[in-house]
Amino acid sequence: MLFLEKTRTDSSHKSYIESEYEFLDRSSRAEISKVRDFLNFWLSKIPGDEVRQLISRMKLQDRRSFESASFEIALFAILSSLGCKVEIHPDLENGSNKRPDFHVTTPDGEGFYVEAVLASEFDVNEMAAEKRKNALLQAIEKIDSPNFFIGIESGGSPDTPPPGKALRGDLYKWLSELNPDDAIREYESKGSDALPVLKWQYEDWRIKFQAIPIKPERRGQGQRVIGLYSEGARWTNSWEPIRNAILSKGGRYGKLSKPYVVAVNVDSSALNRIDEIQALFGEEQFTFSPDSQELRVHRATNGAWVGPKGPQYTRVTGAWLFGNLNPYNIVSRKNNLYVNPHSPIAIPKALMHLNHSIVSNERMESINGRPLWDLLGLSPSWPE
Repeated sequence: MLFLEKTRTDSSHKSYIESEYEFLDRSSRAEISKVRDFLNFWLSKIPGDEVRQLISRMKLQDRRSFESASFEIALFAILSSLGCKVEIHPDLENGSNKRPDFHVTTPDGEGFYVEAVLASEFDVNEMAAEKRKNALLQAIEKIDSPNFFIGIESGGSPDTPPPGKALRGDLYKWLSELNPDDAIREYESKGSDALPVLKWQYEDWRIKFQAIPIKPERRGQGQRVIGLYSEGARWTNSWEPIRNAILSKGGRYGKLSKPYVVAVNVDSSALNRIDEIQALFGEEQFTFSPDSQELRVHRATNGAWVGPKGPQYTRVTGAWLFGNLNPYNIVSRKNNLYVNPHSPIAIPKALMHLNHSIVSNERMESINGRPLWDLLGLSPSWPE
C-alpha cells in the first residue's frame, strides 16, 4: 500500500520544495484523501513485484519519477475499466529481452501492447533551474509578513542556487519598513502600479517583488506570503516533444504481431490539436506563389509517422496523447487516441470506446468516446 491509514491534521498548501508523495501523504484535505484512495485502490490490483517498483518510484523526490509511475497507474486504471486484462512488463513473442509496460487483452480476446512515456517542452537545464527557483520561493514563504502579500514577476533562470537567506533578510527589512494602510490608499487612488516595488537579480534571473497590502481584518492570520507569481510569456513547443517521445519508443521492441500503442503524457499547458497532428504527420508550412498569388499549406516530412522517405514507424498502431495528466485531474484532462493510417495492423475495437481520431477520405475525423470520469466510475468534478 502506498498510503497508510493514519490521522492527518495538516491542511496547508503544498510547499515549493515538497515532493508530490510527501504532500499527498500528509494532507488532511478531503479531496487529497480521495486521490490517496484512488491510487491505493488501483495499486492493490497490481501484482506484488510490480506494485513494489511503482511505490518505490512514487516515493522518490524526483518529480519525473512520480509523474511516470502515476501515469502508468492511470493507464492501468483506464484499461482495466474498459474491461481489459492488463499484464505489466510482459515477455514479447518475438524473443526480445526488452519488455513494454503493458500487454492488454480486451473482453473480445484481442491482445495489444502499450508503452507509456512522458514528453516535456522543458529541457533538463530548465527543469534543474525550476528546482533552484522553487527552493528560493520556499525560503520567501518563511518570511514573517503579517501585513503584506508578495507578488512576484520573474524572468530568466539561475544557473546556480540563489542566496535564499540573504534575499529573505532583504525582503523582511523592506516589508517591515512599509505601512500597509498607506499602500492601500495609494492603490485605491492610483491603481496597482502605485504598489511598492523591490527589484532583485541573481545571474540571469530577474525578479520584481510587489508588496500587496492585506486588509486590516485579515492581517496576521498566518496566510501564505506569496500571493501572486508570474514567469511571464515564453515560447512553447509541444509538438516536437510529442514527436520525439513517439520516435524514441516506435522501434524499441522490434517487429510485433499485435497492435502497439504509445501513450504520451505531455507536460504542457498549451497542448492543442495542431500540435498533436504536427507531431504525427509533420509541421505545417506555408508557401506563397508570386505567380498565382496563392498561399498554400503543406506539411514538412518531419513527423513521427511521416519522414523524408514517406510513412515510417508503421508498427506503432496508435498514439494515445494526454495533456498533463496527473492523479489530481485524471477525470478532466484532454486525451485522444490517434490511429496510424499507415499501420498494417488494425487498432483493437475496445479502444474505440475512447476519444479517438482516424483518417477518413484524407481528412482527420475525431469521435468522442466515454469521458474518463464515467469510465472510472467517478464524478465529473472529482476529487473536489
